Amino acid sequence: MTQLEWSPGIGKRIRSGDWAEQAVPTLTRAREELAEAGDDFGLAASRREVAAQLVDYFMEEAKVVYVIYDVWTQGFLGWLSAQGVPAEELDAELMRLRALMAYPDGTPLDAEARWEALGERAGRLGNRVRAYTISVADGSAEMSALSEDWRQLHDRYADVMAGVLAFVARRFGEPALEDCYRSVLEPYIQERYMRFDVRVNPYETTIERNIYTVFEAMRAHLVGPARDGAMEFEETEDRLEVRFDPCGSGGRQLRGDPIEGTGSRVLEPYEFGVTQGRYDWAWNEEGVCYYCAHCCLTLEKLPEERWGHPVRVVEPPIWGGSAEADSTRRQCKWTIYKSLEAIPEAAYRRIGHEKPQLPVIQAPPPVGDAEEPGQADASGGEAWLGARD
Repeated sequence: MTQLEWSPGIGKRIRSGDWAEQAVPTLTRAREELAEAGDDFGLAASRREVAAQLVDYFMEEAKVVYVIYDVWTQGFLGWLSAQGVPAEELDAELMRLRALMAYPDGTPLDAEARWEALGERAGRLGNRVRAYTISVADGSAEMSALSEDWRQLHDRYADVMAGVLAFVARRFGEPALEDCYRSVLEPYIQERYMRFDVRVNPYETTIERNIYTVFEAMRAHLVGPARDGAMEFEETEDRLEVRFDPCGSGGRQLRGDPIEGTGSRVLEPYEFGVTQGRYDWAWNEEGVCYYCAHCCLTLEKLPEERWGHPVRVVEPPIWGGSAEADSTRRQCKWTIYKSLEAIPEAAYRRIGHEKPQLPVIQAPPPVGDAEEPGQADASGGEAWLGARD
């Protein structure tokens, strides 16, 4: 039985189960719990409560992505304003993108209103599951409808961000994307990734948090061919690998959307763009979609600059000239190595760095009244990082 439990190591409630279990969509497990409870009150009644909690947790997962998209979009627009782009020009571009991202019924995208409606729908569903006022069949169908509502909002919000990034590239040139990204991602790195700083926490102690946040986030991105959050997982002696076919954001943008019958976002009428040059912030590859480049920065380059090592190593799909090209349609793979020694030198070189000499100096875990991970003074570590270059 899948249930929610408190994780002292991660500091929040999480889904139970091993890593292979985490690759299963949350609403898949919610449907199973509802089916086990049945339509008649009886000995399995508690399974309906588990199902309802999993519906709520689905929204907790979605919330992470929704908030990130909201913060990043505002950050990109703030960067454009700081570069002197007139408000009227920005408003016109946003209106164009929202119209381009209209819902199947023609309704323009209103992210906040759609998010509010999604929360209300999830709340009603959870209450009805708990109270036996919805059948197993209807409850399962409503879970599918809830997931579809989130997919429609998620995909459009991701596309709006990709469209804004394409606007940055058109307005200021492709290299300007690095400065734009850095200005927006810095607070995100501080909030989400500084706990992986090996100057504060030994690398091996961060792996549990690292892999769980991958599963949680990518379930919310609705990865997989059915767009339900299903992914592939494999563990070997020295690494953990998670594969998405496709990722629900950048991978879908490259391939197009078979659910709604729309084409690749690289092509007209979207033209959201892929890298034409080679940059350290996009794995030194041509054909990286502008949205996907944030993975290079947040998971690899910015962590490497701060404490010497990537958090995860990403092998993204690459635009191959068409939506059907092999490189366009290849799975996106994320790898978490179990030790710093196992991270290959090539992972550093493709982002413009060399692997530092090991072993690195790592601080012991914080004790007593020590500051929270990510907040401790790392000036010594920064000096060491500077000295090695």
